Amino acid sequence: MSALALKLGTLLIRQVTRPVANVLKAQAKQHDKFKEVCVGLAQRMHRVDARLRTRLSTAERELKIRPLNDARAVENGATLLSEAFVFGVTGSVVVWETLRQRTKELNRRDQVAKDISFLQSEIEELRAALLAAEPETERASKKQDPQK
Repeated sequence: MSALALKLGTLLIRQVTRPVANVLKAQAKQHDKFKEVCVGLAQRMHRVDARLRTRLSTAERELKIRPLNDARAVENGATLLSEAFVFGVTGSVVVWETLRQRTKELNRRDQVAKDISFLQSEIEELRAALLAAEPETERASKKQDPQK
C-alpha cells in the first residue's frame, strides 16, 4: 500500500471518530446506565479538580466540595467519555503507524545486512579465485618474458 493511501486512511479514521464520539456523547445523555457512569466520572473528576485547585491556591486542607448538579455532571461525564474515545482511537492510530514504520525500517535494515553479507561473500569468492589463478598467471608471464 502506498504511503499516501495510508496517510489518507489514517486521516479518514481520525475524521470519522469525531461524529462517532458525538453520537456516543448523545447516547450517554439518554441512557440511564450511561448516565450513572457519566455522573460518577464527572463527580470524581470535579472532586479531584476542586482539591487540586484549593491545594494550589490556599494552605487549607479540607474544604467541603459541593457536588455538581446531575445535568452538569451528565454533560461533563459524556464529554469525558467522548474525548476518551477520540483519544483512544487517535492514539491507537499513532501507535499502529509507529509500529508499522518501525517494522518497515527493521525490514529495510535486514535487507541491507543481507545485501552486505552477500557482497562480502562474493568478494571472498573472487579473492579466492584470484589467488587460485595467480600462479597460473605468473607461469604464463614467465613464458612470455623469460628474463624475469
